[in-house]
Amino acid sequence: QVFVCGDDAEAKRMVMELVRALGLTPLDQGSLLAARQIENYPLQLFPMWKFPILLSLGLTIFFTLYCLALDIIYPYVYRKQDLSFLIAVSIPNKVCPVLALVLLALVYLPGVLAAILQLWRGTKYRRFPDWLDRWMLCRKQLGLVALAFASVHVLYTLVTPIRSYIRWRTSSQIVSQALSNTTQSLDTTNAWLSDSYLALGILGFFLFVLLGITSLPSVSNSVNWREFRFVQVR
Repeated sequence: QVFVCGDDAEAKRMVMELVRALGLTPLDQGSLLAARQIENYPLQLFPMWKFPILLSLGLTIFFTLYCLALDIIYPYVYRKQDLSFLIAVSIPNKVCPVLALVLLALVYLPGVLAAILQLWRGTKYRRFPDWLDRWMLCRKQLGLVALAFASVHVLYTLVTPIRSYIRWRTSSQIVSQALSNTTQSLDTTNAWLSDSYLALGILGFFLFVLLGITSLPSVSNSVNWREFRFVQVR
């Protein structure tokens, strides 16, 4: 994108046509009053990422404290169980998927609010409020942060079988069955539910990755509008 500002509409139109001829995307920033802000853009460090990062950080702290109180502090206070080892893997593996879903919902929520606002106003040519405008401008960043949390959740899930706690629980079940001389039969219903849950999770993550890749400027510029809409709707 190339930011353009000026007080002469005809001059701006000529400059924007020249920018398009160079294969770039012009973005009208208004009058010359925006010149100082445009000149400071190269000095800013990830200006569009500030709100998504702060929001995800706040949500991470909130959900982490909630899981700590529910899974660590509560068992220790009422049952004297020390489950602090869950902080390394189990707690993050609960927080990451929740954050991914919440942030993904926040990607599409401003579009719904904008549509409702346009219907209420009866026109689509009035400017959105500043808070909604800033929210809609950072949707791509929110989606990429959500994809990052989903990817971390996948990694935590993959290491679950090699955890000492899981291996201890499996071996203890085997020993208990051997001592009681019993064999626990396979519950095919639970097996179907478990495999279906994993299959849907893999499919959902694949679609999430596809959505994130097509949101990158270098990729989205190489597809037409119909292809982009097809991926977004799916």
